[in-house]
Amino acid sequence: MLRGLEIALKLPDLWQQQAVRALKEGRDVIVDAPTGAGKTWVFELFFKEGGFIGGGERQAVYTVPTRALANDKWREWKREGWDVGIATGDVASNLEAPVVVATLETQRERVLGGEGPALLVVDEYQMIADENRGLNYELVISQLPPTSQLLLLSGSVGNPREMVSWLGRIGREVELISVLERPVPLDEEALEMLPACPRQVSGFWPGVASRAVLGGLSPLLIFVPHRSGAEKVAKKIAAAFPEDDPIELPADEESLAGKELARLLRRRVAYHHSGLGYSVRAGIIEPLAKRGQLRIIVATMGLAAGINFSVRTVLVAETAYLDGPFLKQLRPDELLQMFGRAGRRGLDDSGHVLVTNKSPRLMDAAARKLRRVNEIDWPTLLRVMGRAVEDGRDPFAAAREASERLFSTQKIGLGFDSRGRGSAESDDGPAGFHLGPRRRQILNSRSEWESASELRKENRKVSECRIRREGAERSIRALRDRDFVRGLGKGSLCKIRRERGFDYGLEWKLGRFMPDGRVKLLGWVKKEIRWESGPLSEVDLETAILPRIEGIAGGGKIDTVVRRKELVAVHLDFSQVLAEATIDSHGVPLLDPVERELAVELETHYRVTSGDEVEARPNSAAHAWRSLGLVEVHGAPTLRGKVFSFFQAGEGLMIAAALEDANYPVEELAWHIANLRAGFRFGDEGDGESVRLAVTCRGTYGVVDHAGYLELGLCPGYGDGAAEIVMLNLLEKKNVSELSSESVSKGDIERVVVEWFSLLRHIHFAPDLEWPRWMALKEVAREYLDRFHLGRGAPEVPELPQTILSHQFRQRLTPRDFARVS
Repeated sequence: MLRGLEIALKLPDLWQQQAVRALKEGRDVIVDAPTGAGKTWVFELFFKEGGFIGGGERQAVYTVPTRALANDKWREWKREGWDVGIATGDVASNLEAPVVVATLETQRERVLGGEGPALLVVDEYQMIADENRGLNYELVISQLPPTSQLLLLSGSVGNPREMVSWLGRIGREVELISVLERPVPLDEEALEMLPACPRQVSGFWPGVASRAVLGGLSPLLIFVPHRSGAEKVAKKIAAAFPEDDPIELPADEESLAGKELARLLRRRVAYHHSGLGYSVRAGIIEPLAKRGQLRIIVATMGLAAGINFSVRTVLVAETAYLDGPFLKQLRPDELLQMFGRAGRRGLDDSGHVLVTNKSPRLMDAAARKLRRVNEIDWPTLLRVMGRAVEDGRDPFAAAREASERLFSTQKIGLGFDSRGRGSAESDDGPAGFHLGPRRRQILNSRSEWESASELRKENRKVSECRIRREGAERSIRALRDRDFVRGLGKGSLCKIRRERGFDYGLEWKLGRFMPDGRVKLLGWVKKEIRWESGPLSEVDLETAILPRIEGIAGGGKIDTVVRRKELVAVHLDFSQVLAEATIDSHGVPLLDPVERELAVELETHYRVTSGDEVEARPNSAAHAWRSLGLVEVHGAPTLRGKVFSFFQAGEGLMIAAALEDANYPVEELAWHIANLRAGFRFGDEGDGESVRLAVTCRGTYGVVDHAGYLELGLCPGYGDGAAEIVMLNLLEKKNVSELSSESVSKGDIERVVVEWFSLLRHIHFAPDLEWPRWMALKEVAREYLDRFHLGRGAPEVPELPQTILSHQFRQRLTPRDFARVS
């Protein structure tokens, strides 16, 4: 930890004291504070004063999004003398300690069993909106027993009050601590304003890096989209930099890093990506970066959430990056996280975001408004339904209760129907889980209820549409509805005059008149339209600014320019904006009509099969469960469904299919499951023996897609050929460096081994079943864990000497330094 940072955090801010006080008083706490503000210190203060003793009842579990961050935090607290354990799927050590650092998914079994620690900390809780892992976060938070306190931490959530509302809805008393100001403010620095590039330096990235160092903006962290790009950029920069005060790694660490990276480190330049071995990332590059021993770090965007070090300046090269085989656009909250690495508390007066003519800027970063992913957690609901069957309870009612605790006000329909079960007894709304057939109706423009299924939707001008609010006697024009117009954007309501009467519009304040008659734009206007010039004349306002205002007005058009004393504003008319309207039976376009659902005895999209058995609704989750053979008609999970419910994604489907093949030896299956989380870098269709797992799965389910669970009949993330590489590594003792290739790096192989071990551990500790082949697989998993002596603790990493980590060197260079580069 940086000495300046350590000193600064010894004196807690008022908001940190307020958060600790709320925790001591028994309330849950949500801390909404910028990156670098000291959110973790809230937990550390409370833990030290909270009397935690370990053993479950008085234990704190601190969860982080990645294994790398868990390992990092675990080591940090061990160095401080804490009795701390770790649980990351592949590693489970000292689990009875007073504090355990964990990935959140490791707490799933504990919570589903009705247990929980005294305090559960969810660091970076914005993960609840993550496409892949959000369901797991939502589950653990929603099912946590009331005896467990919650501490949620994030710096990139735009709607924390909705989290407070959700937790309150499920019976929790929550205090929100919001911090608006960063302890180290961020400034934007344009590349062209920095000192000129030394004449000896050529190339774009060496020029950027040299100008930043000459301008006193290092350490500089550059985010680039690809692994190969990170290495190329770092090499080009290092070639232009002097070896003025080199990092001299010890012989073992230099051998571990390799000649190429060691050569870059001598010039205090490094690259950082997942293809590097874990010991190199966590044992060499990250410690050097955290202690300010590097001038330039070039990292891939995919690892941004797992980087736990601060620098003085951040530059994000592009707005798109590779996520697996897919190109993704950076979200504003991801940019916020990246920019948040700039500025070291206790060392810098301000952090800096360096921008070029192509890179994103501070104004492009924003907190994320959390919304739950539009998926249903199949394994968890099946687990809940299975437990209900064991207890003699209605599985549908149990599933309904679980769904009502989710971070959503929307009704979640699975699509099952069973006469006498799950159907509503009144017309007041759906009875929880939509298990019975329903009919949806809307309240039309004449206050009549009519069937929604018979109505069409069209894009119509807002000026043509009407709104019928619940409880109102009649519908009104949409632009006469104050709440609707306020929802069209920022600003205050104003009146737009019509030939007969008026409509509402929005007033935007643009700027103020100066004594010389020129107009000085308000800060938000300059930011939104990217206007960097100073005050302007009224003519320039009309010709240059007003067209840009309409460009950001969401379809609104300027109706009037208002001059009020020294203020200049515009009135925006939204009458020509198109909106999707429901056309009622009288031909009236309605926006957001009032809806209701009525229980129906039977509808044509259900088919009675025999007695009271009714098929699931097509395209519903229940229909998928039935087609995949996961549940019986009355909601009890099959053996296949039970195995699936023990996992968090589609790997359970593949394991269950293999277990059903009596000719598939479980000893081979235990190796082959290494393919399940291997990822796209491993072969699409391998030619080794482990391809049997893919063939068996597709033979069982077909080449089908079920979002999040099966893609072309295989679980997402499946990669053939990984099992053979793991076997060569562990059985034949082949070094990962020998096994790596152009497409599969040392870091990829290390990750596959870790994931394989994690799956074995997961199987070993999963619940028992009255299925001999499942119990045999659990036993083989235990044997392999013991045989290969993996997971006895967190991965070992080298400890760099303090003489290197605390070395005082000159960050800022001069043109003369670059002149000495050989």
